[in-house]
Amino acid sequence: MSAAAVRVALILTVATGVSVCGIASADPAVTAQSAWSPSVIKADASLKDPLVRRGKEVFDARCRACHGAYAKPGSAMQVPGTFALQLRYKGQKTALLEERTDLTPEAVAAFVRHGGGGFMPAFRPTEVSDEDLKALGAYLARKR
Repeated sequence: MSAAAVRVALILTVATGVSVCGIASADPAVTAQSAWSPSVIKADASLKDPLVRRGKEVFDARCRACHGAYAKPGSAMQVPGTFALQLRYKGQKTALLEERTDLTPEAVAAFVRHGGGGFMPAFRPTEVSDEDLKALGAYLARKR
């Protein structure tokens, strides 16, 4: 077998493995509009509204890494978005987005699409679809 044939076989094997094994479909925050492939995620049964429930899935998959709660004291850099908001609000507002009561779907959409504070990047519709952004806004602006 020639070197070129070996390379082609290797590329096809890797590509087939990615699609068959689901390596490319590890992201639960997916819609038909997004560039991400679907996978199954367990829904939060405490959230009755399907749009809000979907928003939590999007938050868990796309936002929690930067905007989640601290795992332990002194672990601020593990959640840089929460840390940045904590510095900005200086205790006047909670830095945890899931605990905020003043967020609107429009504000969430603006920050997601345009970024914020110089650190948060903007997310294109291929990264967070318009449908998922609507769900995220519904989740973060929900009445508690």
